[in-house]
Formats: sequence, structure tokens, C-alpha cells
Amino acid sequence: MIGIRRLIRPGVPADAYWMQGLVGALLTLGLFAVVPNHALPMALAVLVGVVGMPHGGVDHLTGSVLLAPVAGRYWPLAFVTGYTLVMAVVVAGWIWFPLLILVGFVLLSAVHFGMADNSPHTPGGLALTMLEGGMVVWVPALFHPAEFTRLLTWVVPGNRWPEYILFDPSLRAGLCLALGITVARAVGSSAFTAIRVVGFAVLFAVAPPLVSFAIYFCGWHSVVELTRLAQHADPSDLVTGFGKVVMAAAPLSGLAVLLAVIGWGVMSADGPLTPGIVQAVFVGLSVVAVPHMLLHLVTVRQNVNPFTTEGPR
Repeated sequence: MIGIRRLIRPGVPADAYWMQGLVGALLTLGLFAVVPNHALPMALAVLVGVVGMPHGGVDHLTGSVLLAPVAGRYWPLAFVTGYTLVMAVVVAGWIWFPLLILVGFVLLSAVHFGMADNSPHTPGGLALTMLEGGMVVWVPALFHPAEFTRLLTWVVPGNRWPEYILFDPSLRAGLCLALGITVARAVGSSAFTAIRVVGFAVLFAVAPPLVSFAIYFCGWHSVVELTRLAQHADPSDLVTGFGKVVMAAAPLSGLAVLLAVIGWGVMSADGPLTPGIVQAVFVGLSVVAVPHMLLHLVTVRQNVNPFTTEGPR
């Protein structure tokens, strides 16, 4: 059996990640269990703004570590320019090539989530890592094709292709095979990996797609990433580390919360989810998420600690 330490970056205590991620996922699950349907838009907006976005609020620190040795005191200009340029490309992609940008965003998200949940040393390579990281998308597509199709047509209106693709028997058979491979890989890795993967597979299969995504993204992914950042900020004291992360992420996180509140006002607290709302939220998240995910790839590959003055190791 592969030890739990193989599931995370070497040298960091395992329980600091998965225990808090497990608690976060369970608390988020409990929240959605008691939130009435009419308050779902408010809950989604606030949860994503307050919990889901802040782990990207320290990207500027990573930019400092990566760019300061090259650009010197001008690193903020280089960082903002590059970050903004990527965001502009994503916006342009949604305008002129929406299907292409949708597929690219889903694939990049699968890489990001898969790498966040697995060590680079986990057996199987990038393909299986992406398969597991993409569960949050393709498992709901398998078990909730009608609801998933509706959401896709909201995000990319005017395209009826999901109605044919997601109900295609060959594709559904392939997704079933992918699920079997993903679960088998997890069972062969460690007890916790099996529990985590099977647990999320059941969640994605049972819960509505938007709810299951919010539980995974906010309750698990963001909590795990915040814990990792706290470990980087202060390896000897997790609580102190969290304090440093909160202070560093406060400016960008505050902006995210403000946008969430504005979004809630636009939606109205008791209004239903509409195509326009879903499209705006999805596109908005992708615009800020793509530069973060690309930066995360560099961070992992070069083992960058954003809370240090040292460069990549």
C-alpha cells in the first residue's frame, strides 16, 4: 500500500491536509443540506467568494518569488501585466471561441485539481491524474446528463451539441470505464485515497452538479490549498500560518467577497438560478481561475514557497 505521505508534497505532515479538507467538505455538505432551494444562489455566491477564492489571493507572493530575481523592483508590473494578459485572453476566448475555451478550461481544471490532490510521485502519470481531477465534471455528466446538459447550454448558449454527446451510449460506456479505472487506481493507492475518491464519486453521482462542485471546490480543494499555504507560511505552527495567509490574501480576498455580495444583489436572495446568472458566474470564475491555475503549475513544478524570499528550489 502506498502511504498517505505519497499523496502530498514530500516533507509536509499528511494529516494537516486531508483532515482539514475532510472537515471542510463535511461542513459544506451540511450547509447545503439545510439551505433551502430559494437561498441556493446566495449560498453559492457567498461560499465561493469567502471560502473558494482566497487560496488564490496570495498569487502575488508567488509572482514575487518567481519574478523578483529577473525583473527586480519591477516585478509587480511584470506580474500584473502577465496576469491581466491571461485574463484578457480568456475573456476574448469566451467571446470568439466559446467551445474551445470551455474545453480548454475543463482540461486545465482537471490537471489543477488532480495535481492538488496527488503528489507528483503518485503512480499513473498525468493522464490518470487528470482523470481523477476531472471527476467533478465527468461524473456529474454521467449521472446527471439532463441537468449537466442544461448547465452547458446556459454557459455556451446556442449550441445543442451537449444534448447529443452526453446521451451517446459509446461516451457513457467510456465514462463508466473511466470511473472504474479511477476507483481501482485509488483503491490500489491507499485507504484514504480510496475513501476520498469513492466518497467524491458518490457525491458527484447523487448531488446536483452545482452543489457537488461547490462542496468539492470550497469545502475540499480550497481548504486543502489554504492548509498547504499555512504550512508554507509557518511550518511549526499551523494556526500562525493561517493568520499569515489571511493577512496576505486579505486584499484580493476582500475584492472577491465584494464581488460575491454584488453578485448576490444582482441574483436576489430568493431568485432562481437563471441561464444568465450561471453563465456570468462560470465565465467570471474561469477568467480569474485560469491565470491562477497556470501559476500553480509553475509553483508545483519548481517547488516554490510563496512565503519566502528565496527563489524556486
